[in-house]
Amino acid sequence: DQMASLQKMQAAQKVPCVRIDKNGQRMDCEVDPVNLVPGDILFLEAGNRIPADVRILYCTDGMEVDNSALTGESMPEPRHTKTEPLSCSPTEARNLAFFGTTVLKGNATCVVHATGDSTFLGKIAQGIKSSRVKSTLEYQIEHFIHIIAVVAIVVGLLSLAANLMSPVKRSAAEVLQNSAAALFAQVPEGLLPTVTISLMIASEQMAKKMVLVRKIDAVETLGCVSVFCSDKTGTLTKGEMTVQDLAVPLPGGPAEGMAVHNREPGSLIFSNKLAQVLSDIALCGILNNGAECKMEDGKEVYSGSPTEVAILNACTQVHGGNSQVRNSKAKPEFDKIFEIPFNSENKWMLTVHGQPSRGRCFSILKGAPDRVLKFCTVSKDGAAMAKIEATMADLMAQARRVLCIAKRDLTGSDIPDGAKFEGTGPSDCNFPMGSFEFVGLYGIEDPPKEGVATAVVKAQKAGVKVVMVTGDHPDTARAIASRINILHGSEDTEGDQLQGAEEFAVITGTMLESRVPKADNFTDEEPQEIVTWWKKATQHTRVFARVSPIHKQVIVQAYQKYGYKGIGDICAMTGDGVNDAPALKQAEVGVAMGIRGTEVAKDAADIVLQNDNFSSIIDGIEQGRLCSANLRKSIMYTLCSKVPQFAPTLAMVFSVPEALTIAQVLLIDIGTDIWTAIAYAFQPAESKLMARAPRHPKLVKLADWGVGVYSYCYIGVLQALFCWIMFFSLPDMFRIMHEKGSAGPYTHDEKHTIIEGKTVYYWTLVMGQIAAAISTTTERQTLLTYCFPNMALNVAFLFEVILGLVAIYAGFMHGPFDTTSLALDYVSKPVIALVAIVVIEEIRKYIFRQLEEQGMCGWCLDTNPGMDGSSSSEDESQDEYGSDESSMEDSDLGYGGKKPLIC
Repeated sequence: DQMASLQKMQAAQKVPCVRIDKNGQRMDCEVDPVNLVPGDILFLEAGNRIPADVRILYCTDGMEVDNSALTGESMPEPRHTKTEPLSCSPTEARNLAFFGTTVLKGNATCVVHATGDSTFLGKIAQGIKSSRVKSTLEYQIEHFIHIIAVVAIVVGLLSLAANLMSPVKRSAAEVLQNSAAALFAQVPEGLLPTVTISLMIASEQMAKKMVLVRKIDAVETLGCVSVFCSDKTGTLTKGEMTVQDLAVPLPGGPAEGMAVHNREPGSLIFSNKLAQVLSDIALCGILNNGAECKMEDGKEVYSGSPTEVAILNACTQVHGGNSQVRNSKAKPEFDKIFEIPFNSENKWMLTVHGQPSRGRCFSILKGAPDRVLKFCTVSKDGAAMAKIEATMADLMAQARRVLCIAKRDLTGSDIPDGAKFEGTGPSDCNFPMGSFEFVGLYGIEDPPKEGVATAVVKAQKAGVKVVMVTGDHPDTARAIASRINILHGSEDTEGDQLQGAEEFAVITGTMLESRVPKADNFTDEEPQEIVTWWKKATQHTRVFARVSPIHKQVIVQAYQKYGYKGIGDICAMTGDGVNDAPALKQAEVGVAMGIRGTEVAKDAADIVLQNDNFSSIIDGIEQGRLCSANLRKSIMYTLCSKVPQFAPTLAMVFSVPEALTIAQVLLIDIGTDIWTAIAYAFQPAESKLMARAPRHPKLVKLADWGVGVYSYCYIGVLQALFCWIMFFSLPDMFRIMHEKGSAGPYTHDEKHTIIEGKTVYYWTLVMGQIAAAISTTTERQTLLTYCFPNMALNVAFLFEVILGLVAIYAGFMHGPFDTTSLALDYVSKPVIALVAIVVIEEIRKYIFRQLEEQGMCGWCLDTNPGMDGSSSSEDESQDEYGSDESSMEDSDLGYGGKKPLIC
């Protein structure tokens, strides 16, 4: 479980510790991690697993920790001893280190402030120990079972009354047998295997797309999701830094302007055709770099910090490849003879290259633009600085992290005696640190994954609201969200989207601090101001930035409480770190990352993305909807036969001869219907499955009144009508009913006619059930375009026909099931019922499609304003995104522009 996964993180070896004994004297000792207490002084060094939550008292410069077990982020995080402001959350405080994380670089002296369940990870483990919440599928099945139980009991009682009132005198045992059979006939026997097989098929299809389903009923819940909260790094983006832009001065110098060169759109690489224009910035980026490229198993593998790797990769492409890079670095004039590594105080890295013996050297300075430019000659040129700053602003507006690089030649007196370069900064270097020549800018980002933008649009068109939840800077989050269609690209369009609620475009963690619930979850006792704020946030906000993992759980809770116009959204949440586990547990569907995710996050999740690809989970939503739709169709089909099965029992009260026996009912239910119902699990999706809004389980049940009307009052009535028509089409049937009624006694010929009538009624019902199965394969789409793609269902049709004919013509079936051989005429006529029901249903579907296109019925297919590039009226925009708290009848109920209306 989650606690076991956390315990694996704890270091097994003893920890060097300092305590004060009872005499107040220092006591050096080694303590098992489980025996640490607050106040213990620990000594940590590179490679140590941190055994408790600690406050750093002293650390070496440049100390780094790996917080991936906590946050899921693979980037090393620096640590220092400076006091953080009160507004800083503990997870972002750099003077704290947490249990379960690892020291990557440097060493530290720390004081323990929390152990065991009191640690940050311990509190998370306690928070995810809660019992599993029922899935939407469990609620739906439970609701359906309650309905069927009521229907079955009512039918059983009516059957009891009909048997008692019938002119046919039966024993108590026969009456009880008939009543019990009528009751149990109402139960859809194929439901449970259909549910299981549908979920298994959906899980198998999702597994092919690298989506591992850990809790099988989460498949159906995924199809109901109306809000998808996704982390940015590694899910929506690649999770690796990439140089997207190389900006260099024009030939006339930076005062003339800057030329920004991007990767080629098709290949996404920098063309070596730019080698001459970008030669300086590429060579400087290669030489002033801490990353390396090595060959492993025939592949080029880069190692080093993500930023350095990104710069080296881009510069290598421009320079002509790794072989050319190795040749250049091997030249004597490019030998590295001195280096000042990057540190948090300087925020730059300096390298010196050349041949001091020949009096020719040069230095390269790379780092934060504000720190590097002040050492450059260009800093005194206002026009040049204006051009450079404008380029930087443009890059940063595109969510780029900008680094600057410059170089300077060192000759003669610039080179220290003996070529012994020394120093750690501009104040103590023994060589010139000014008059650098500005070389250019690197625009670096974590780019969106391929296909994510398309997947977001696909989700939005399906009525799923995609929300970015990230710890990144709001400007970065906004830029990425705009590029992948979570936010609209242009300011004008975004203004329309957030009309009346511009302040909710991007919400930061600071804005959430004062609006978190006082208890573990939101209650009805929350202040009205907070309720109103969250209602607007859940309606308008598409980006939450600078949020902590604790905020993620609050955001999910807010959508579940205030989303969907107060009904509550069905929410999915992605996460990878241990601290994401509470949010994953809170969401109806928790989605963990398979590559970057921790074991604790995977244990708390319902679904694991094995390739960390957001596009895969959107495909999973389609599988979830298909599973739900097939279950609904299976239920509709199964219930259709209940009316014609029960009608003969009631008809006997009115002197109609027995038209259907209990044995024939069981032959239909168990012999054929159950297999056809199970075959629905293999039904392919309709063409507009993802053009409809998600089914909210609180509003549209899996088996609602619409299913009852369709099955009992529409198809069931049609089946019963055709069954009676065929029953009374036999010669003398009307005469027998008027003269002898249902009690008899009958002559030999009359008995044979009644048995023929039973057989015709049974055969017509078999044809009617095949018609019902054909009709329910689609809800709206015509069979002319959908056809018969489900081979399992086609085989079930064939099996029904064969079994029906065997029941009619096989002598051994006549006695048990009270059937007899029929003339060809009476076998062929019931086919009219099959054709007629299918044609009537096709006409109904056509009418509903026409009404649907006019927005008068069904699921309106209009997408969000601007979502597909189309424009919408101001009124539509206000209706969807305005701040007016309209009634539920007039609202879109959070469906993303799709209004669920039922004809």
